[in-house]
Amino acid sequence: AELAAVLGHEIGHVTARHGVRQQSAAQAANIGLTIASIFVPEINTAGAQNLANLVGGALLSGYGREHELEADRLGAEYLARTDYDPQAIITVIGVLKNQELQDAQLAKQEGREARRYHGLFASHPDNDTRLQQAVGEAQKNATPQVHFSGRKEYLAATEGLTFNDSSDQGVVRNNAFYHGDLGFAVQFPANWQVHNLPTALVAVSPGGDVQMQMKLDESPSGTPLEYARRFAGYSAQLRGLDLNGLSGALFEQSSTLGGVIFMNKQAFVLQARGKDSNNLAAYREAVFDSVRSFHALTNAERRLVKPLTLHVITAQRGDTFAGLAKNSPLGQSAESYLRLINARYPDGEPQTGEPIKIVR
Repeated sequence: AELAAVLGHEIGHVTARHGVRQQSAAQAANIGLTIASIFVPEINTAGAQNLANLVGGALLSGYGREHELEADRLGAEYLARTDYDPQAIITVIGVLKNQELQDAQLAKQEGREARRYHGLFASHPDNDTRLQQAVGEAQKNATPQVHFSGRKEYLAATEGLTFNDSSDQGVVRNNAFYHGDLGFAVQFPANWQVHNLPTALVAVSPGGDVQMQMKLDESPSGTPLEYARRFAGYSAQLRGLDLNGLSGALFEQSSTLGGVIFMNKQAFVLQARGKDSNNLAAYREAVFDSVRSFHALTNAERRLVKPLTLHVITAQRGDTFAGLAKNSPLGQSAESYLRLINARYPDGEPQTGEPIKIVR
């Protein structure tokens, strides 16, 4: 039912032509600025252009409160028509809100901005009067028969699905990163949060005051020392590296430190930056240890380059999410992730005999 609610909500946006209306609004804002700049030349400045870009971006970054409510109302109506429970809309938004709250907690620990879904607002859906009213209208039109939940079928369909990272993008295991296609591995410090993002590999210190980032240069020139000099600046201190036949260099200056390693005609750059030089200096050896840990994958490690997958188990008496998290490959935040995917965030425990999703 929750999956149907997600689809119904998105179809609601299409039905109500929200995307078209947003695009028209953004175009109108740009046209307005163009006309204004003709009659008021002073407005044709970089600052005014930045303001226009900001307005246009805000118009397109999210549908806004009214559009979201309309999509929720339409989605709930579609659910009622197809024998699903319209309340599934509120359940889904509750899960998204809990995910937002969890990410805000992680962001605080990591010293970064929290990620927010544009369709969520300050209040929790359980306390959102207008949302409750919108779904309540659809509930009046629902058939009185027992609604189809589809949970059993859904859980069967999710068994074995890839969770989070995939083998072609690299995987993180116990703060080590393994990439099968590129053929390398690197170990990050214990207790750091490691994020395998589409554009970069990022590790954040426990207090969020230092961040390491790895990037790939597919066509480097010169030697590793020459590359590091150009990358870190001519004031940086450099040292050559020999990592089991791989050539590289360490670089260090007040604002950044790290290293570059050449392998298979490519340059792998691991760079650390801190909120200030004192933060960075405190993690100096930890960063250099990560650089020195870089190596070509061994045959044993290649077997580790497999994605995590979802599995459904039956909760046993005494099972807790904290207990399940101890053997989970999800790292320090395993308990909160397990709670999220089982709709038990931030509290609550598995009931004996209940199907529970885990990751392994």
